[in-house]
Amino acid sequence: MRHVLSFLFLLSSTLLCAQLEWVAEHPGTIVYDLDLSRVQQHELRITVTFPAVPSGVFFVRMPQASPGRYAQHNFAKNVYDVSASAGGEQLRVDRIDPDTWAVTGHDGRVTFRYTLFANDGDGTYSGIDGRKLHLNMPASFPYGDRLNDRPVMVRLAADQQPEWEVATQLVNLGDRRFAAPNYYYFYDSPMMVGRMMRDEFTVTSGERVDTIEVAMMHEGSRQAFDAYVAWTDSVVHAQQRVFGELPAFDYGRYVFLCSYNPWISGDGMEHRNSTICSAPIGLEGNERRLIGTVSHEFFHCWNVERIRPATLEPFSFDHVNMSGELWFAEGFTSYYDDLALVRGGILDPADYAAGIAGPLNYVINRPGRNHRSPIEMSQQAPFVDAATANDPDNFDNTFVSYYTYGTVLALGLDLELRQRDHTLDELMRLMWRRYGIPEIPYHVRDIQLALAEVSQDSSFAAAWFADHVYDSKLPDFSALLRPYGIDLLQARPDSVGFFALRLKDGEEGPVVAAPVFETNPLFDAGLDRGSIILSLNGTQVTTVGEWTDIVGRLEAGKSYTIGFRQLGEDRTGTFTAGTDPTFVSSLNGERDAKTSELRKQWLGR
Repeated sequence: MRHVLSFLFLLSSTLLCAQLEWVAEHPGTIVYDLDLSRVQQHELRITVTFPAVPSGVFFVRMPQASPGRYAQHNFAKNVYDVSASAGGEQLRVDRIDPDTWAVTGHDGRVTFRYTLFANDGDGTYSGIDGRKLHLNMPASFPYGDRLNDRPVMVRLAADQQPEWEVATQLVNLGDRRFAAPNYYYFYDSPMMVGRMMRDEFTVTSGERVDTIEVAMMHEGSRQAFDAYVAWTDSVVHAQQRVFGELPAFDYGRYVFLCSYNPWISGDGMEHRNSTICSAPIGLEGNERRLIGTVSHEFFHCWNVERIRPATLEPFSFDHVNMSGELWFAEGFTSYYDDLALVRGGILDPADYAAGIAGPLNYVINRPGRNHRSPIEMSQQAPFVDAATANDPDNFDNTFVSYYTYGTVLALGLDLELRQRDHTLDELMRLMWRRYGIPEIPYHVRDIQLALAEVSQDSSFAAAWFADHVYDSKLPDFSALLRPYGIDLLQARPDSVGFFALRLKDGEEGPVVAAPVFETNPLFDAGLDRGSIILSLNGTQVTTVGEWTDIVGRLEAGKSYTIGFRQLGEDRTGTFTAGTDPTFVSSLNGERDAKTSELRKQWLGR
């Protein structure tokens, strides 16, 4: 699908460049010059010009945090061959901690040089090779201490990889120069450089016309790309209808930076006026797997980029911000990503109904809710959001993802509000008007007050937050879904099951291959990861197949013995069998006029 640009849009593009053209001439502009001569070795040689630095020791720091990510990262590990000069004279550079270099002897100007190695392009890290630059700014560029309000410009050598295009939310000044008004905007502006397919369309919001661009690195056909742009168009409009308008993008433009090929890592990462959506698979044949990330990340341009928790402000480059609101910022966004696909005509209602059971099974049947509320789950993000650690954890028993937890809460709240002749869309619109448009950070209490206003019932809002946000109770989803012709049923109500038990065949018998949930009857029997099952109900067990056969003959409610070897010792435990708690969901086929109307109001069709 091709979109012909209007004269209005061509004019706005000219104004877009003019808005930041002063950056190129500003005496305080910090400039990053990129040498692409060694990209095949995954290296960039980067020269940073700091034209006006404070007197005394000048500190150059590599960020440890990245916008959209909630854990701390060691980006400085891939920075080396560091030097500094001023007026042609070499300066002393001392590395004073893992992320900081101290430069002394300067005259108010510093030229800082280093080599960056990067070979894992996604939404958090950078990738450099003979096909592309995939740059997340905090993973690529250090900053000068006390210079965060200075304008920034990136320049690519004109004679290196001249056939490569650049896609970014940074403002294009021409001649391969790209500008940001300050470091905060710069670090929130990923850049994709290479050969790509591009298209754009415009969206009207009142008197404003915004441009949405899709830039993609993929190995497939133009036809597949055009069809995907059409889907993206549908997603944008479906989400616009939730809020009534698009955000006022800072330069009238939003960019989807998509990379679907074997030379990239999978991720989705929102930014203020752009998003990274990547996967190590091709576009063709995988469109439905990929479009959900596009939907999720675009919803973030309202919810989290502008409807923003106070706990994420001000964003720190040097340490992670802990937030208790991610069940709303990420989880409610996750609810709307698939909902927008249904409303946009991409996802069939029957497939949507069948998918409801997935998050419900995850949240209802995991034991983590016994330990933490949604707020406390959100506060675990620094430890789980792409964070790394060498020692084991007990998150299988103590953690439920705030993404999925929030999805389930949003589903329940939406359906409860609809019983009261209101909708979750109304709540999101109110949060947008009250906190998003003026960009006033919110607290958890503010969401409750907004819910009270939308529902016109402060008691309902207080009770809902007490039960589901400050505590870990869940609503009756089966009853809530029934009016829409969706059945939520136990998959095997007459069969014994052990939720999330993973076994693999071993030389001595089935081996427990993952932690055993506290809610699994075998937990009380003493089994743990690595246990070798020897017998069940007095019968020897040597394979996973034999285990399955014996389990099929057990009865729920009865107690049984299990023999196993753990840490080299033979042990015996007892447990009471329970039914398989797994749910399935589906449209029940009954669609009277009332059910049809309710479903249309919710799903759009």
